[in-house]
Amino acid sequence: MRPAPALLAAAALAALTACAEVRWQKKDGDNSALANDLAACRKAGLERSMAMGTSIPRTEISPVFGPTGPSPADARMQEAQVVTACMREKGYALVPAAK
Repeated sequence: MRPAPALLAAAALAALTACAEVRWQKKDGDNSALANDLAACRKAGLERSMAMGTSIPRTEISPVFGPTGPSPADARMQEAQVVTACMREKGYALVPAAK
């Protein structure tokens, strides 16, 4: 079975991102606005995660499947997705950090 092209592209992007430092940048943006926008987006991500019940992993344990519900990694990933979408909506893009 061949992996989907989108999955391969996502894996390649993740590998490249892991190797290079990136930062949020917006045309005509300053560090103060960036800090405020990032804080607001992080707050929105946390609020959404809490509203979905993923900020605290569920403790129910199925006799067949073990712990159920989203894992802490799932919760962090969902929060990161909300933050990324929020920042992009505000006009930011991830760019390589200056060395």
